[in-house]
Amino acid sequence: MIAILVLIAFLGLCGWIAYAAGPKFALKRLGGALLVLVLVTFAVSTMLQFTNGDESTKQALEDLGVSRNSQPCVTALGTGASVENVNACVEDRGLDENLFVQYGKWTKQLVIDRDLGLAFYKNGEKLSDTMKQRLPRTAWLFLYSQLIALVLAVPLGIWSAYQAGRKGRGLPSWAMPAGVGLILLIGIFGGFRITTLFAIVVAAVALYSIFAGGRLADNNTNFLAFALLSIPVFVLGETFRYAFAVERNVYSLSGYQPWSSGAAEHFKSIWLPAIVLGLAATPVYLRLLRADMIQNLQQDFVSVAKAKGMSNTHILLRHVLRPSTVTLITVLGLNIAQLVNGAIVVEFIYDLDGMGSYLIAAFARREFFAVQTIVAIVAALFILTNTLIDVLYTAVDPRVKADADS
Repeated sequence: MIAILVLIAFLGLCGWIAYAAGPKFALKRLGGALLVLVLVTFAVSTMLQFTNGDESTKQALEDLGVSRNSQPCVTALGTGASVENVNACVEDRGLDENLFVQYGKWTKQLVIDRDLGLAFYKNGEKLSDTMKQRLPRTAWLFLYSQLIALVLAVPLGIWSAYQAGRKGRGLPSWAMPAGVGLILLIGIFGGFRITTLFAIVVAAVALYSIFAGGRLADNNTNFLAFALLSIPVFVLGETFRYAFAVERNVYSLSGYQPWSSGAAEHFKSIWLPAIVLGLAATPVYLRLLRADMIQNLQQDFVSVAKAKGMSNTHILLRHVLRPSTVTLITVLGLNIAQLVNGAIVVEFIYDLDGMGSYLIAAFARREFFAVQTIVAIVAALFILTNTLIDVLYTAVDPRVKADADS
Protein backbone atom coordinates (compact mmCIF):
# COMPACT_ATOMS: atom_id res chain seq x y z
CA MET A 1 0.00 0.00 0.00
CA ILE A 2 2.78 2.40 0.95
CA ALA A 3 4.69 1.56 -2.25
CA ILE A 4 1.57 2.26 -4.33
CA LEU A 5 1.11 5.65 -2.67
CA VAL A 6 4.76 6.53 -3.30
CA LEU A 7 4.38 5.48 -6.97
CA ILE A 8 1.24 7.62 -7.35
CA ALA A 9 3.02 10.58 -5.78
CA PHE A 10 6.00 10.08 -8.11
CA LEU A 11 3.79 9.92 -11.21
CA GLY A 12 1.97 13.05 -10.04
CA LEU A 13 5.31 14.82 -9.62
CA CYS A 14 6.35 13.77 -13.13
CA GLY A 15 3.07 15.12 -14.53
CA TRP A 16 3.48 18.43 -12.74
CA ILE A 17 7.06 18.79 -13.95
CA ALA A 18 6.04 18.05 -17.55
CA TYR A 19 3.19 20.57 -17.30
CA ALA A 20 5.46 23.26 -15.84
CA ALA A 21 8.18 22.70 -18.42
CA GLY A 22 5.85 22.34 -21.39
CA PRO A 23 5.18 19.13 -23.36
CA LYS A 24 7.52 20.11 -26.20
CA PHE A 25 10.48 20.76 -23.92
CA ALA A 26 9.80 17.60 -21.90
CA LEU A 27 9.53 15.39 -25.01
CA LYS A 28 12.74 16.87 -26.41
CA ARG A 29 14.64 15.98 -23.25
CA LEU A 30 13.03 12.54 -23.09
CA GLY A 31 14.07 11.78 -26.67
CA GLY A 32 17.66 12.68 -25.87
CA ALA A 33 17.53 10.49 -22.79
CA LEU A 34 16.32 7.49 -24.80
CA LEU A 35 19.20 7.91 -27.24
CA VAL A 36 21.72 8.02 -24.40
CA LEU A 37 20.00 5.03 -22.80
CA VAL A 38 20.41 2.96 -25.96
CA LEU A 39 24.11 3.85 -26.21
CA VAL A 40 24.78 3.11 -22.54
CA THR A 41 22.91 -0.21 -22.50
CA PHE A 42 24.68 -1.27 -25.71
CA ALA A 43 28.00 -0.52 -24.02
CA VAL A 44 26.90 -2.55 -21.00
CA SER A 45 25.83 -5.45 -23.23
CA THR A 46 29.42 -5.77 -24.49
CA MET A 47 30.62 -6.62 -20.96
CA LEU A 48 30.43 -10.33 -21.71
CA GLN A 49 32.99 -9.95 -24.49
CA PHE A 50 35.65 -9.32 -21.86
CA THR A 51 34.89 -12.59 -20.04
CA ASN A 52 35.46 -14.95 -22.97
CA GLY A 53 39.10 -15.54 -22.06
CA ASP A 54 42.15 -15.73 -24.32
CA GLU A 55 42.65 -17.86 -27.42
CA SER A 56 43.92 -20.87 -25.48
CA THR A 57 40.80 -20.86 -23.30
CA LYS A 58 38.55 -20.68 -26.35
CA GLN A 59 40.41 -23.58 -27.97
CA ALA A 60 40.08 -25.67 -24.80
CA LEU A 61 36.33 -25.04 -24.74
CA GLU A 62 36.03 -26.01 -28.39
CA ASP A 63 37.89 -29.26 -27.69
CA LEU A 64 35.30 -30.04 -24.99
CA GLY A 65 32.52 -29.78 -27.57
CA VAL A 66 31.09 -26.41 -26.55
CA SER A 67 31.17 -23.02 -28.22
CA ARG A 68 34.36 -21.00 -28.25
CA ASN A 69 32.41 -18.10 -26.76
CA SER A 70 30.84 -20.10 -23.93
CA GLN A 71 33.16 -18.97 -21.12
CA PRO A 72 30.44 -16.77 -19.47
CA CYS A 73 28.05 -19.75 -19.46
CA VAL A 74 30.69 -22.11 -18.07
CA THR A 75 31.44 -19.59 -15.33
CA ALA A 76 27.75 -19.18 -14.46
CA LEU A 77 26.86 -22.89 -14.59
CA GLY A 78 30.06 -24.21 -13.04
CA THR A 79 32.76 -26.46 -14.40
CA GLY A 80 30.60 -29.51 -13.74
CA ALA A 81 27.85 -28.41 -16.14
CA SER A 82 26.92 -30.69 -19.03
CA VAL A 83 27.70 -29.84 -22.64
CA GLU A 84 23.97 -29.64 -23.41
CA ASN A 85 23.33 -27.07 -20.66
CA VAL A 86 26.28 -24.94 -21.72
CA ASN A 87 25.25 -24.94 -25.38
CA ALA A 88 21.65 -24.14 -24.41
CA CYS A 89 22.92 -21.17 -22.40
CA VAL A 90 25.03 -19.99 -25.35
CA GLU A 91 22.04 -20.20 -27.70
CA ASP A 92 19.75 -18.45 -25.22
CA ARG A 93 22.19 -15.58 -24.72
CA GLY A 94 23.24 -15.44 -28.40
CA LEU A 95 26.93 -15.54 -27.54
CA ASP A 96 27.83 -16.92 -30.99
CA GLU A 97 26.12 -13.99 -32.69
CA ASN A 98 27.57 -10.54 -33.31
CA LEU A 99 27.21 -7.73 -30.76
CA PHE A 100 24.13 -6.23 -32.40
CA VAL A 101 22.23 -9.54 -32.39
CA GLN A 102 23.21 -10.12 -28.76
CA TYR A 103 22.02 -6.64 -27.84
CA GLY A 104 18.76 -7.19 -29.70
CA LYS A 105 18.03 -10.49 -27.91
CA TRP A 106 18.96 -9.01 -24.54
CA THR A 107 16.79 -5.92 -25.08
CA LYS A 108 13.84 -8.03 -26.26
CA GLN A 109 14.18 -10.21 -23.18
CA LEU A 110 14.18 -7.18 -20.85
CA VAL A 111 11.63 -4.88 -22.53
CA ILE A 112 9.20 -7.09 -24.45
CA ASP A 113 9.37 -10.40 -22.54
CA ARG A 114 9.91 -8.56 -19.23
CA ASP A 115 12.29 -11.34 -18.23
CA LEU A 116 15.36 -10.25 -16.27
CA GLY A 117 16.97 -13.64 -16.60
CA LEU A 118 18.43 -15.77 -13.84
CA ALA A 119 20.07 -14.43 -10.71
CA PHE A 120 22.09 -17.61 -10.15
CA TYR A 121 22.34 -20.09 -13.01
CA LYS A 122 23.47 -22.90 -10.73
CA ASN A 123 20.19 -23.06 -8.80
CA GLY A 124 17.85 -21.49 -11.37
CA GLU A 125 16.92 -18.53 -9.14
CA LYS A 126 15.19 -15.79 -11.14
CA LEU A 127 16.63 -12.29 -11.00
CA SER A 128 13.13 -10.79 -10.93
CA ASP A 129 12.36 -12.67 -7.70
CA THR A 130 15.63 -11.49 -6.18
CA MET A 131 14.93 -7.88 -7.12
CA LYS A 132 11.39 -8.00 -5.72
CA GLN A 133 12.87 -9.00 -2.39
CA ARG A 134 15.98 -6.82 -2.32
CA LEU A 135 15.23 -3.72 -4.40
CA PRO A 136 12.69 -2.18 -1.93
CA ARG A 137 15.32 -2.29 0.79
CA THR A 138 17.79 -0.26 -1.24
CA ALA A 139 15.05 2.07 -2.52
CA TRP A 140 13.75 2.89 0.98
CA LEU A 141 17.30 3.37 2.26
CA PHE A 142 18.02 5.78 -0.59
CA LEU A 143 14.76 7.70 -0.10
CA TYR A 144 15.13 8.08 3.66
CA SER A 145 18.78 9.10 3.42
CA GLN A 146 18.00 11.82 0.88
CA LEU A 147 15.15 13.17 3.00
CA ILE A 148 17.46 13.31 6.02
CA ALA A 149 20.20 15.02 3.99
CA LEU A 150 17.82 17.67 2.62
CA VAL A 151 16.16 18.29 6.01
CA LEU A 152 19.60 18.98 7.48
CA ALA A 153 21.31 20.70 4.55
CA VAL A 154 18.63 23.17 3.40
CA PRO A 155 18.00 24.98 6.74
CA LEU A 156 21.70 24.97 7.63
CA GLY A 157 22.65 26.18 4.15
CA ILE A 158 20.15 29.04 4.30
CA TRP A 159 21.22 30.03 7.83
CA SER A 160 24.93 29.82 7.01
CA ALA A 161 24.56 31.98 3.89
CA TYR A 162 22.47 34.55 5.76
CA GLN A 163 25.01 34.79 8.60
CA ALA A 164 28.09 34.99 6.35
CA GLY A 165 29.95 38.23 7.02
CA ARG A 166 27.67 39.32 9.87
CA LYS A 167 28.77 40.23 13.36
CA GLY A 168 27.54 38.03 16.17
CA ARG A 169 28.36 36.50 19.50
CA GLY A 170 29.64 33.03 20.06
CA LEU A 171 32.77 31.01 20.67
CA PRO A 172 36.06 31.80 18.94
CA SER A 173 36.72 30.11 15.63
CA TRP A 174 39.28 27.72 17.11
CA ALA A 175 36.84 26.30 19.68
CA MET A 176 35.08 23.88 17.33
CA PRO A 177 38.22 22.21 15.90
CA ALA A 178 39.68 22.02 19.41
CA GLY A 179 36.53 20.34 20.73
CA VAL A 180 36.51 17.74 17.96
CA GLY A 181 40.20 17.08 18.52
CA LEU A 182 39.59 16.50 22.23
CA ILE A 183 36.81 14.04 21.38
CA LEU A 184 39.26 12.05 19.26
CA LEU A 185 41.92 12.06 21.99
CA ILE A 186 39.46 11.02 24.68
CA GLY A 187 38.10 8.33 22.37
CA ILE A 188 41.61 6.90 22.00
CA PHE A 189 42.74 7.03 25.62
CA GLY A 190 39.42 7.18 27.52
CA GLY A 191 36.39 4.97 27.80
CA PHE A 192 33.19 4.92 25.79
CA ARG A 193 31.11 6.65 28.46
CA ILE A 194 33.52 9.55 28.94
CA THR A 195 33.83 10.03 25.18
CA THR A 196 30.04 9.99 24.70
CA LEU A 197 29.49 12.49 27.52
CA PHE A 198 32.13 14.87 26.16
CA ALA A 199 30.75 14.50 22.62
CA ILE A 200 27.29 15.50 23.88
CA VAL A 201 28.76 18.60 25.56
CA VAL A 202 30.67 19.59 22.43
CA ALA A 203 27.55 19.04 20.29
CA ALA A 204 25.49 21.27 22.61
CA VAL A 205 28.13 24.02 22.48
CA ALA A 206 28.33 23.65 18.69
CA LEU A 207 24.56 24.07 18.34
CA TYR A 208 24.65 27.15 20.54
CA SER A 209 27.49 28.64 18.50
CA ILE A 210 25.64 27.97 15.23
CA PHE A 211 22.29 29.37 16.32
CA ALA A 212 23.88 32.38 18.05
CA GLY A 213 24.37 33.83 14.58
CA GLY A 214 27.10 35.89 13.01
CA ARG A 215 30.22 35.04 11.05
CA LEU A 216 31.28 32.43 13.61
CA ALA A 217 28.03 30.54 13.05
CA ASP A 218 28.87 30.37 9.35
CA ASN A 219 32.45 29.27 10.12
CA ASN A 220 31.32 26.54 12.52
CA THR A 221 28.71 25.26 10.09
CA ASN A 222 31.37 25.05 7.38
CA PHE A 223 33.73 23.26 9.75
CA LEU A 224 31.10 20.64 10.56
CA ALA A 225 30.39 20.21 6.85
CA PHE A 226 34.08 19.70 6.04
CA ALA A 227 34.44 17.31 8.98
CA LEU A 228 31.56 15.16 7.73
CA LEU A 229 32.85 15.36 4.17
CA SER A 230 36.25 14.03 5.21
CA ILE A 231 34.87 10.96 6.99
CA PRO A 232 34.49 7.90 4.70
CA VAL A 233 31.09 6.22 4.71
CA PHE A 234 32.44 2.95 6.05
CA VAL A 235 34.13 4.71 8.99
CA LEU A 236 30.93 6.60 9.84
CA GLY A 237 28.88 3.42 9.45
CA GLU A 238 31.15 1.29 11.63
CA THR A 239 31.36 4.02 14.30
CA PHE A 240 27.58 4.36 14.53
CA ARG A 241 27.18 0.59 14.45
CA TYR A 242 29.52 0.18 17.41
CA ALA A 243 28.01 3.09 19.35
CA PHE A 244 24.32 2.36 18.82
CA ALA A 245 24.15 -1.37 18.06
CA VAL A 246 27.06 -3.01 19.88
CA GLU A 247 27.78 -0.81 22.89
CA ARG A 248 24.31 0.54 23.65
CA ASN A 249 21.96 -1.86 21.77
CA VAL A 250 19.79 1.06 20.66
CA TYR A 251 19.67 -0.32 17.11
CA SER A 252 19.00 -3.99 16.38
CA LEU A 253 21.08 -5.80 13.76
CA SER A 254 18.32 -8.33 13.13
CA GLY A 255 17.97 -7.28 9.48
CA TYR A 256 15.50 -5.33 7.36
CA GLN A 257 11.79 -5.40 8.18
CA PRO A 258 9.29 -4.50 5.39
CA TRP A 259 6.26 -2.25 5.80
CA SER A 260 4.10 -5.36 6.10
CA SER A 261 5.70 -5.98 9.50
CA GLY A 262 4.42 -2.63 10.72
CA ALA A 263 5.68 0.94 10.43
CA ALA A 264 7.43 0.83 13.82
CA GLU A 265 9.37 -2.34 12.99
CA HIS A 266 10.21 -1.01 9.53
CA PHE A 267 11.73 2.23 10.81
CA LYS A 268 13.49 0.45 13.67
CA SER A 269 15.30 -1.72 11.13
CA ILE A 270 16.50 1.06 8.83
CA TRP A 271 16.79 4.37 10.73
CA LEU A 272 20.48 4.11 11.61
CA PRO A 273 21.84 3.18 8.13
CA ALA A 274 19.60 5.90 6.65
CA ILE A 275 21.14 8.46 9.01
CA VAL A 276 24.65 7.30 8.09
CA LEU A 277 24.00 7.63 4.36
CA GLY A 278 22.14 10.91 4.88
CA LEU A 279 24.99 12.44 6.89
CA ALA A 280 27.40 11.45 4.13
CA ALA A 281 25.37 13.46 1.57
CA THR A 282 24.52 16.44 3.81
CA PRO A 283 27.79 18.44 3.57
CA VAL A 284 27.78 18.41 -0.24
CA TYR A 285 24.24 19.79 -0.43
CA LEU A 286 24.90 22.30 2.36
CA ARG A 287 28.03 23.76 0.76
CA LEU A 288 26.47 24.08 -2.68
CA LEU A 289 23.29 25.74 -1.41
CA ARG A 290 25.26 28.13 0.78
CA ALA A 291 27.51 29.20 -2.12
CA ASP A 292 24.57 29.83 -4.47
CA MET A 293 22.58 31.73 -1.84
CA ILE A 294 25.53 34.00 -0.99
CA GLN A 295 25.86 34.82 -4.70
CA ASN A 296 22.13 35.51 -5.10
CA LEU A 297 21.99 37.62 -1.94
CA GLN A 298 24.31 40.07 -3.71
CA GLN A 299 21.98 40.50 -6.72
CA ASP A 300 20.08 43.69 -7.46
CA PHE A 301 16.64 42.13 -6.98
CA VAL A 302 17.48 41.55 -3.30
CA SER A 303 18.23 45.26 -2.86
CA VAL A 304 14.96 46.13 -4.58
CA ALA A 305 13.05 43.74 -2.30
CA LYS A 306 14.64 45.30 0.78
CA ALA A 307 13.77 48.77 -0.48
CA LYS A 308 10.13 47.67 -0.75
CA GLY A 309 10.17 46.78 2.92
CA MET A 310 10.04 42.99 2.57
CA SER A 311 11.19 40.95 5.56
CA ASN A 312 14.45 39.01 5.50
CA THR A 313 12.57 35.72 5.83
CA HIS A 314 10.36 36.54 2.84
CA ILE A 315 13.37 37.55 0.75
CA LEU A 316 15.35 34.43 1.65
CA LEU A 317 12.58 31.90 1.11
CA ARG A 318 10.67 33.55 -1.73
CA HIS A 319 13.27 35.33 -3.85
CA VAL A 320 16.69 33.82 -3.05
CA LEU A 321 16.08 30.14 -2.26
CA ARG A 322 14.32 29.23 -5.50
CA PRO A 323 17.07 30.27 -7.97
CA SER A 324 19.69 28.91 -5.57
CA THR A 325 18.34 25.35 -5.78
CA VAL A 326 19.32 24.79 -9.44
CA THR A 327 22.81 23.55 -8.56
CA LEU A 328 21.43 21.55 -5.63
CA ILE A 329 18.95 19.80 -7.94
CA THR A 330 21.78 19.01 -10.35
CA VAL A 331 23.86 17.39 -7.63
CA LEU A 332 20.84 15.44 -6.37
CA GLY A 333 20.72 13.70 -9.74
CA LEU A 334 24.45 13.23 -10.12
CA ASN A 335 24.76 11.97 -6.55
CA ILE A 336 22.76 8.83 -7.35
CA ALA A 337 25.84 6.97 -8.60
CA GLN A 338 27.81 7.93 -5.49
CA LEU A 339 24.93 6.91 -3.22
CA VAL A 340 24.80 3.50 -4.90
CA ASN A 341 28.42 3.00 -3.83
CA GLY A 342 27.60 4.21 -0.32
CA ALA A 343 24.53 1.99 -0.14
CA ILE A 344 26.63 -1.08 -0.97
CA VAL A 345 28.90 -0.33 2.00
CA VAL A 346 26.07 0.55 4.39
CA GLU A 347 24.01 -2.52 3.44
CA PHE A 348 27.03 -4.71 4.11
CA ILE A 349 27.74 -3.11 7.51
CA TYR A 350 24.13 -3.32 8.73
CA ASP A 351 23.24 -6.63 7.05
CA LEU A 352 20.28 -5.24 5.08
CA ASP A 353 20.62 -7.68 2.15
CA GLY A 354 19.69 -5.10 -0.48
CA MET A 355 20.73 -4.81 -4.11
CA GLY A 356 24.18 -3.62 -3.10
CA SER A 357 24.84 -6.78 -1.11
CA TYR A 358 23.51 -8.90 -3.96
CA LEU A 359 25.73 -7.11 -6.48
CA ILE A 360 28.80 -7.94 -4.39
CA ALA A 361 27.69 -11.57 -4.14
CA ALA A 362 27.06 -11.74 -7.90
CA PHE A 363 30.56 -10.45 -8.60
CA ALA A 364 32.03 -12.94 -6.14
CA ARG A 365 30.16 -15.82 -7.80
CA ARG A 366 31.04 -14.45 -11.26
CA GLU A 367 27.36 -14.24 -12.26
CA PHE A 368 28.11 -11.85 -15.09
CA PHE A 369 24.69 -12.17 -16.71
CA ALA A 370 22.97 -10.86 -13.58
CA VAL A 371 25.61 -8.15 -13.08
CA GLN A 372 25.13 -7.04 -16.68
CA THR A 373 21.36 -6.65 -16.21
CA ILE A 374 21.63 -4.86 -12.85
CA VAL A 375 24.24 -2.41 -14.16
CA ALA A 376 21.97 -1.65 -17.13
CA ILE A 377 18.97 -1.05 -14.84
CA VAL A 378 20.99 1.26 -12.58
CA ALA A 379 22.29 3.14 -15.63
CA ALA A 380 18.74 3.51 -16.96
CA LEU A 381 17.50 4.86 -13.62
CA PHE A 382 20.42 7.26 -13.50
CA ILE A 383 19.74 8.60 -16.99
CA LEU A 384 15.98 8.90 -16.54
CA THR A 385 16.34 10.56 -13.13
CA ASN A 386 18.77 13.15 -14.48
CA THR A 387 16.45 13.77 -17.42
CA LEU A 388 13.58 14.35 -15.00
CA ILE A 389 15.78 16.76 -13.06
CA ASP A 390 16.76 18.48 -16.30
CA VAL A 391 13.08 19.12 -17.00
CA LEU A 392 12.55 20.16 -13.37
CA TYR A 393 14.92 23.08 -13.92
CA THR A 394 12.23 24.89 -15.88
CA ALA A 395 9.79 24.63 -12.99
CA VAL A 396 12.39 26.12 -10.64
CA ASP A 397 13.91 28.66 -13.03
CA PRO A 398 11.99 29.41 -16.29
CA ARG A 399 15.12 31.10 -17.69
CA VAL A 400 16.54 27.62 -18.37
CA LYS A 401 13.72 26.91 -20.83
CA ALA A 402 14.15 30.31 -22.44
CA ASP A 403 17.87 29.70 -22.97
CA ALA A 404 17.16 26.25 -24.43
CA ASP A 405 14.58 27.57 -26.88
CA SER A 406 16.70 30.50 -28.03
